[in-house]
Amino acid sequence: MDKVVVKSSVPDLGVPLNMAVRFGQMLFVSGIPPFREEFASKLRAARDKKQPLPPFPDMPFEEQATVVMDYLKEIVEAAGSTMDHLIKVNVWLKNQSDAPVFDRVYRRYFSSPEMLPARTRLQAGGTPLDCGLEVEAVGYIPEK
Repeated sequence: MDKVVVKSSVPDLGVPLNMAVRFGQMLFVSGIPPFREEFASKLRAARDKKQPLPPFPDMPFEEQATVVMDYLKEIVEAAGSTMDHLIKVNVWLKNQSDAPVFDRVYRRYFSSPEMLPARTRLQAGGTPLDCGLEVEAVGYIPEK
């Protein structure tokens, strides 16, 4: 088996990682922050020029959670899978008080409660550029 990088249109952050890697039927998704392309391009430019990174833009938490979950769904589907084939999800919240909002957004991405993956949700000591959350996942690609 070979490791295969999963390509999607999720913004490149200019850091040394692949957003997702497939190994056999397994899928490993890196931590996803809520960085839209406009902000990600500013991050890449600052990193290229060795300048200070720009501050994360003001964005309501529910919007951040939706951006992250949309990206996760896009990556999973680009790999040939679905959200229902995620096995384990790790969620880091800047503030645990945002957990009810995150849970409400999160549930929308799965077909039923039985299809929810195992999950860990923690309050992070620090999130990327002080954003509201980061999410990573492990799943599988079903055989056709």
